[in-house]
Amino acid sequence: MAPLDPEQAADLLRRLKSEAPPTSPTWLTATSEYFTSWKHRVRSVLANSLGETHRVTHAFDQVPWTPSVTRPGSVDSAYRTAFAGALNQARGLIDAAIFELEQLPQSATPIPHAGYDPELWEHVSAHIAAKEWAKVASQASIFTEHRIRTWTGHPDAEVGRDLMVRVFGPNGDFRLGHTDPEKEGWQLFAMGIFMACRNVDVHRPQKRPDLEQYAMGVLGANSLLLTQLRHEHGNRFQDTSPVATEPV
Repeated sequence: MAPLDPEQAADLLRRLKSEAPPTSPTWLTATSEYFTSWKHRVRSVLANSLGETHRVTHAFDQVPWTPSVTRPGSVDSAYRTAFAGALNQARGLIDAAIFELEQLPQSATPIPHAGYDPELWEHVSAHIAAKEWAKVASQASIFTEHRIRTWTGHPDAEVGRDLMVRVFGPNGDFRLGHTDPEKEGWQLFAMGIFMACRNVDVHRPQKRPDLEQYAMGVLGANSLLLTQLRHEHGNRFQDTSPVATEPV
């Protein structure tokens, strides 16, 4: 599904709420074809309007449709109770999503990430929509630094160049590339982003006639680094929980 504008998404969610399964089904409804389709349609609209990492989308993913524990002789009752409670929770989240969408100006509509790292793109998309290019540049590097640190389990005190050396350097546990020249190249690339761009963009926002082009270039460089890290070490990440869309 392509990204949805707020009005279109809100209309779809209202319709899906009206199509929700009954709140008092047998527990088998939680695995029925109709329910599965309904749940995934709601999830698709949330992700393609509010975004994958938005708090409402994340909360919908956490809705407990089945009981965590059951007692002998009360299995059906436990499943019915859990399903009814979860459905009410899901309907409440749909209402919350509609409220969020109704507050969004048209300019804040999510923009297709066009090949950029999707999580990074979502973090800066509001700044892109508002043409806040200095913030796009600074937030891209701040977000990338934070993501690298959480993925690799390094402490908050490690930042910038030193963090890149510890992660991608000769003694790093998350080196990129296969040959020695590749590994050195990725290390220097990561260091360059933070030495040449992050320090300037965070502490001395730039004013230049080509600021949009510069900001999108910084975004692309950070996206490439995250993409390569996901590709080579994604199965080893220590923390993949969603990152808040506010500045890190």
